[in-house]
Order: sequence, then structure tokens, then C-alpha cells
Amino acid sequence: MNMKKFKILAIVDAVLIVALVVLMFALKGQYNDQAQASVKEQVGAYKATVNAALQDQWKSMDQYGMAWKLVYATITGAKTEAAFNAAVQNIFEDKEARFKQVSYMYTAASIPAQVQNDIAAVGLAEQFLLKDEGGVKEVACGKNCVAKFTFVKGKLKSSDYKALVEYKFADNFGIEAPAAFKFE
Repeated sequence: MNMKKFKILAIVDAVLIVALVVLMFALKGQYNDQAQASVKEQVGAYKATVNAALQDQWKSMDQYGMAWKLVYATITGAKTEAAFNAAVQNIFEDKEARFKQVSYMYTAASIPAQVQNDIAAVGLAEQFLLKDEGGVKEVACGKNCVAKFTFVKGKLKSSDYKALVEYKFADNFGIEAPAAFKFE
């Protein structure tokens, strides 16, 4: 009789061990899938944040380049309001040159062409001349950067592009390190 009980207990133990092993592998697969989904979600959120910052920086670099071209054209060319307005129009409408200039900057920063194409898909800056009131013209020269040109009776009286000279991209664009991985 003891041998029968022992055999029954051995069979029950074997069945329990097999059931626990099967349960363990089933849970391991679920945890693995859950962990991979969590990693994918967190990486995707961080990638979206980085792409948004790079796209914002792309447009800002476009404004920065246009502003320097305008400063050069204003200082070296005719110092009239009409010449200034024509320069603004010409610089803003030359989208091919603007794209090349920003692309060269990104290439110099070792950003691959494929990534540049993804970033550039958002387009170039939509605004350049921000304000044109009473002879005072404000031009965007990047994120949180404005250059001013003052005209009196159609002639350039003063230009203030100190913000452009002192502009630092690092002060206006930053990407936080990704958060520590959390798995619940």
C-alpha cells in the first residue's frame, strides 16, 4: 500500500513540475513580449522628441542663414528700403539655396542624408520678415532671435543684428537624455 501511495505522489509531483515548467515558459514569453512592447514605446517616444527638436532646429537654421544673407546684402548693397525689401523677397524665395545651405550645415554635423531627408520633409521656415511697421523691420534669425533694421525716409538709419551675432543654437535647442527604462 505504501508503494502505491508513493507512486501516486511521484506521478502527482511529476505532473506538478511539468505544469510549473509549462506555466513558467508561458509567463516568460508574456513578460518578454510585454518588455519588448514597453521598450518599443519608450524608444518611439524618445525618437519622436528628438525628431521634433531636429525639425525645429532645421527651420531655425534656415532663418539663421537667411538673416546672415540679408545682413550681408544690406550692408554691402544699396542702403534703401526698396533694396532691402527686394533682398528679403529674393532670399526667401530661393528655396533651393536655402535647402542646400541647411543641408550643408547638417552634413558638416555628420547627420546622414537619410535622416536629413526625414527632417527636411517638414519644409523650410515659413516666416522670415516678422514685422514691417513704420520703417522698422524685424527679421527672424532663429528661435528666439530677431534682427532689426530701421529705415527713415527710405534710407537705412540703423541695423541691430547683435542677437544674430550672439546666437547660440545650444542655448535654444537641447535634447534631454532618455528616461531610465521602466518595466512594470
